Amino acid sequence: MRAPLAAMIALAVLISTPPAGADEPVRPERFDPSDYPPPHARWNLLLAGAGTTAAWYGAAVGFSYLWPDAPGADDLRIPVAGPWMALADTGCADDDPGCSTFTVVLRAILTTMDAVGQTGGVAVMVEALATPTQVATPQRKKLPPVRLRREGAKFEWRPVPYTAGKDGLGLGIAGRF
Repeated sequence: MRAPLAAMIALAVLISTPPAGADEPVRPERFDPSDYPPPHARWNLLLAGAGTTAAWYGAAVGFSYLWPDAPGADDLRIPVAGPWMALADTGCADDDPGCSTFTVVLRAILTTMDAVGQTGGVAVMVEALATPTQVATPQRKKLPPVRLRREGAKFEWRPVPYTAGKDGLGLGIAGRF
């Protein structure tokens, strides 16, 4: 008799308890829309896309030699468009008595992966060409000191920029003798 009474009390407590009123904390976003990647990022992205396309193309050519009699095997040797063309021609060869549904499905899955991989690599290369980057800042060259010799004495001087007041700039000469 006590167990049903305890269960009823527990159910009443669960039903009557209001939900917690605290909100989840929100992480502050630190996003600067004017912050772009450095200029060399474009070339890295271009190389990554070319490498991805080449790797998937190599796999497609390998599959074309693995199943040379399969329909669409010659199409796999065409970069990027070949796997898409081979997908339209899946099935068993007419003179292949050992062809099974498993083999056809496996070839279709691998051909689809090749098609998506090659197309994705080309998309990454296009993205590399369209990616905005930071403007390269030229490196300031430090001017070497100009050395003049006067009767055995060593005299060095160099032009030095300086600020003059709030809005002024100037050019001075610093030296040592």
